Amino acid sequence: MSSNSSDAILIANLLSISTEMNRYFPILIFLLGTVGNILNCLALSQRTLRSNPCASFFLASSFSNLITLISGVAIRLLAGWNADLTDTNNWICKIRIFVLFTSRTAASWLITFATIDRWLSSSIDLMIGVKLARRS
Repeated sequence: MSSNSSDAILIANLLSISTEMNRYFPILIFLLGTVGNILNCLALSQRTLRSNPCASFFLASSFSNLITLISGVAIRLLAGWNADLTDTNNWICKIRIFVLFTSRTAASWLITFATIDRWLSSSIDLMIGVKLARRS
């Protein structure tokens, strides 16, 4: 009988720890991620970097990551405090998921394009032009 009660206490403690981590850990991720991406946007939008297509890719990726943080982590933060609107409104949930996955995918592709640009410029002496970089 005591093993069942000790198992129940262990499960209750683990659930409590999980709830507290889901409540407070996203605050840290949201604050540090937002500050980091805003600093990236400020640094990469300097006049001297505007002619560099790689900087343009990273700037767009930082904007995309900001959207990901707002649509993903901010909603998760509200869910930890039982204030998540996506639990009650189906259309808000669908829009959130679309924005989250689109911005996350765009950020990954933009970093991939920056990597390809750096590889091409260092190995073959080719660079993607600034106009092409901004269009993509």
